[in-house]
Amino acid sequence: MTMYSYKARDMNGLLVMGQMEAPSMDPIREMLSDQGLIPIAVFQGSSRVAQESLAIFNHVSSEELMLFTRQFHTLFKAGMDMDTLLHTMAQQTKNKFFKDAILRIKSDVASGSSLSRAFGQHPKIFNELYLSMLNAGEEAGILEDVLGQLSTVIEKETALKSAVSSATLYPKIVIFVLIVAFCVLMTYVVPKFSVFFAHYDAELPLPTRMMMGMSDFMRNQWYILIFMVVAGIFAFRKWQSTAKGRFAWDRIKWKLPVFGPLGQKVGNARFAHILGALYKAGLPITRGLEITASTVGNEVFVREALGVKAEVEKGGSISQAMRQTKYFSPLLIEATAIGEKSGALDDMYKSVGSHYDLEVAHTLKNLTTLLEPILLFFVFGFIVLFALGIFLPMWGISRAVLHH
Repeated sequence: MTMYSYKARDMNGLLVMGQMEAPSMDPIREMLSDQGLIPIAVFQGSSRVAQESLAIFNHVSSEELMLFTRQFHTLFKAGMDMDTLLHTMAQQTKNKFFKDAILRIKSDVASGSSLSRAFGQHPKIFNELYLSMLNAGEEAGILEDVLGQLSTVIEKETALKSAVSSATLYPKIVIFVLIVAFCVLMTYVVPKFSVFFAHYDAELPLPTRMMMGMSDFMRNQWYILIFMVVAGIFAFRKWQSTAKGRFAWDRIKWKLPVFGPLGQKVGNARFAHILGALYKAGLPITRGLEITASTVGNEVFVREALGVKAEVEKGGSISQAMRQTKYFSPLLIEATAIGEKSGALDDMYKSVGSHYDLEVAHTLKNLTTLLEPILLFFVFGFIVLFALGIFLPMWGISRAVLHH
């Protein structure tokens, strides 16, 4: 009997991790399914996995994984044997953590392990989508095609992350500058005005008293403020780590102005790309829905995809099951219906994914313009608060001096 570690999700989308003993991986998956769990990753042993999972600074970026997969596909297509291929990839990789993982994969494959099982020993690097497509490619003898599909999916994911990061840089800078300016005003500027106003026996207006109170709190009880911020972040992360918390937070994000519609487009695009690639690789649609749910990155889509899977297992069609959900777009649903009738589901998903890629790119290109009214609102509110807090009492004092 061999010890296996596993990651799975229950029907509510909650992540479950543990270990089991079994003669091979397949019984582990069957036992998890019998318990009502959906397997995400099963890998042999625990020490290596624990070592990789607990290492904070061991990380492989999406760009590194994209480059690795693309080179893997190119060398495999060129006919290079697996031992030489993996050795070459390890020598070209600068990330020591990634390089060690590739060398371990090379050793496992040389010992007789399948490629997907060897890759599965490193779940921190290769997710369930990656492993399932590798496994499907090996079993069907179409590993070259599957590696090409994987490269395309990872490239699209990497490009999307990069575009979102670039598009949100300007709003982040504006918000950061506002926070710094507020802190500087409250700790250095407002106290000087407080000393000035103290010389005059006059009742200060409400905005001024509020500003002086905030300034006094930040200067004298700053440790309480820091404690509140840290406690708030800890409580939020604790809440977000629960199934209900993740689902609620993801649903809130999709209701936000600008970012909500953008998130839904991104979710539909990822769903189409991933499920289309899995279906083209030869995986059953129910298994594809499981993997897509675990890799699409949003708990709302997790539940909806698992709901569609449950309906399909009962004998229903995919498109009909999707019509009962809330966040699958009408375009994706109609494309699914056409794909089911024509038998070209992977082509339809590819077309829908490309369409949403263009929509996401257009939205990101105009993101700054869309966010300008919101940013101006905060800037205007900041200026109005400062102006009312500082200049209202000064006008009152000026009138009082003139009357005397």
